[in-house]
Amino acid sequence: MPKPAEIWLYRMTHVDNLPHILRQGLVVATSPSAAPNFLPIGDQSLIGVRKDLDAPNPPGGKFSEYIPFYLGHHSPMLYQIATGYEGVKKIPQSDIVYIVVNHQCIVQNGLHWFYTDGHARHGMTRFYTDESGFDDLDWEAIYATQWRNTEDDPDRQRKKQSEYLVKSSVPIACFAYFLTFDEQSKQKVESLQAIAKTAIPIKISKQAYYDHL
Repeated sequence: MPKPAEIWLYRMTHVDNLPHILRQGLVVATSPSAAPNFLPIGDQSLIGVRKDLDAPNPPGGKFSEYIPFYLGHHSPMLYQIATGYEGVKKIPQSDIVYIVVNHQCIVQNGLHWFYTDGHARHGMTRFYTDESGFDDLDWEAIYATQWRNTEDDPDRQRKKQSEYLVKSSVPIACFAYFLTFDEQSKQKVESLQAIAKTAIPIKISKQAYYDHL
């Protein structure tokens, strides 16, 4: 599968984080603008291990200085969150919102970024700091809804988790739309946007979630 015409980035967050995000945009935990009551999701032990990993230089720094996105949705991490697999705190998918951002907006805003061809913690994974590397990624694996390793592709799960990381912050102006699990979730995001006086489009996407759980 060739590189898509547009590169979309997917950031999952708990819906209760949206009031702060709609005021401040996405910021790293060490930012003075970070939410004091931010609700983390996902594998906290993995997050702890990752935070001191070195980013490629340039842009440099540690992973803790970056906001991570996936290059596709329907991730293995969402499966863990939705099922509580391997000790990850279980959270209903209806409480998980995707913030969807376009790569070109990141570039146009002069933000620092890099991306990977798989799970960033994996020893095989390569890091890229310019757009030419997008042609090297396995987009079929990134966009797959069936991501378990197979005899034909024993590396599919790693490649599915290709990441895109943005240094320090991402402004609300780069939020293209939100994805939600169902109509009720959409209505909650709409109500939060009404309070924040924002009007970012919201789409319901069963494909982005695990509708069979």
